[in-house]
Amino acid sequence: MSNGKALQPSPYSKRQYNIHQPGDFDVAVNYSRVLLAIAGAEGELAEAELDWYIDELVLFGCTEEYLPEISKEYIATVKNLNWKDVNLEELLENINFDFPMNSPKVILYQAIKMCRADRDYHQKEKEAIRKAAQILGVSLTDVMAIESLVEMEEAADKLRYSVLETIG
Repeated sequence: MSNGKALQPSPYSKRQYNIHQPGDFDVAVNYSRVLLAIAGAEGELAEAELDWYIDELVLFGCTEEYLPEISKEYIATVKNLNWKDVNLEELLENINFDFPMNSPKVILYQAIKMCRADRDYHQKEKEAIRKAAQILGVSLTDVMAIESLVEMEEAADKLRYSVLETIG
């Protein structure tokens, strides 16, 4: 049951994901629980993975500029989620996708980005991605396309850093 709280879309969420409607707080928490469970599939959630996701949440509008109390509460909730005891199959089968995006593919996209944030896309993370995709009804071809998209984005970032001479 929803607590009635909503997260407002930011300019980033509008530009990056074409999200223009608010998202339900509780749905977002379950969405986050899925991402953390997938990224922690190898038994640990790397600091770089959690940092990537918190940065993504800030870009999504979880800042004081947008709904300060709800945003703080949401980030605090995400940081304290128990991702180790998640039954991914049960959570995905019962997750409410009343969210303003194609949640199954976006979950996989963000999970892959999060898993790769520590520069180690572990085999168990890949297996968790494929298991999640199967439960969500997303084809293996689409998963491979999403993985390729993430790789292309990483390559484009490296190229931009190189061309602009911003490599540290």
